[in-house]
Amino acid sequence: MPASLLALLSTPAMAHGGEVHADASPWTLWQLSPEILLGLAIAGLIYWRGSRHGLVDERWRIAAFFGGLVALFIALISPVERLADHIFAVHQVEHMLLRTVAPMLLFLSRPQAAMVRGLPDGVSKFFAGTGWMRGLVDFLRHPVVATVLFLLASYFWMVPHYHDMAILDEPIHYMWHISLLVTGLIFFSVIFDRRTAPQGPGLGTRLGMFVFAALGNIVLGAFLTFKTIPLYDAYLKLGHMWHVSMLTDEQTGGIIMWIPGTMMFAVSAILVIHRWGNEEERIATRRLRTGREAVVASAGANRTLAFGLAGFALLMLAIVFSVVSLIDHPHDKARDFGLSGQIPG
Repeated sequence: MPASLLALLSTPAMAHGGEVHADASPWTLWQLSPEILLGLAIAGLIYWRGSRHGLVDERWRIAAFFGGLVALFIALISPVERLADHIFAVHQVEHMLLRTVAPMLLFLSRPQAAMVRGLPDGVSKFFAGTGWMRGLVDFLRHPVVATVLFLLASYFWMVPHYHDMAILDEPIHYMWHISLLVTGLIFFSVIFDRRTAPQGPGLGTRLGMFVFAALGNIVLGAFLTFKTIPLYDAYLKLGHMWHVSMLTDEQTGGIIMWIPGTMMFAVSAILVIHRWGNEEERIATRRLRTGREAVVASAGANRTLAFGLAGFALLMLAIVFSVVSLIDHPHDKARDFGLSGQIPG
């Protein structure tokens, strides 16, 4: 829902900020767009209106939701937005906020009920009904579809031709940001679905999604880190900043995507396992109180938890391996051409 509001209200603000001087102070580059601010304010007001009906009973959930809006503010209003089109590494920070941090915080708060209740009655019935919108959302939220879309949005825009095209073209740049945000929201809506199996995805499925997403991040980040030639020249056309060579800039962006970006998945996996354990304990307690037999269910839950922990162990192994590889194979400065104003070849 926040993505829909931003898409409708903030087209101009999500585009690139034009040329800037290489020595310009970052604090002078705020993208103060009323469209973005209005979209974020409306999303916050809808959530606040819905939460007043007793649908949000924990303060940390409110903090998580508004933390997600703050992450969007940093990505789209703060100097990060304009710097991102002149420094590849900052662009990766912006995309991590749009694609991972903001969606993770928004759906960690479990905002669906409060957001639907906060909308006018006619609009809320459209989102909460059983028509074509519900069918489309259910299809997009299938674990395989959500994971593929999440990875595809990242990989597609890193192809040099499309990457440079999006940097230089305002409408395409707008669609780039929207695609990252929407696929991130879809992905984390499945990850943090409060329903347990069979209504919602099982723990093993959720952690499997994490593993594939993390591996995709690691592969792309490692490629950008260890490549020996710069690939993206649109930053030079708009004015590359900070007097750093393009190769070093892109390698730094690869490290940001590789290590901090992947660690976001590890944090999310830990939260999922914690919530899953609390939910299983709550269900078991309720069954004992009602005198229902829980032996078979507990055995099935234990198997699910075992598979889930195995998937989490694989995720952590991939992260550790990537960190060790980076430490053991540091940048060879001889590979950096040191050309901040040219692209070799």
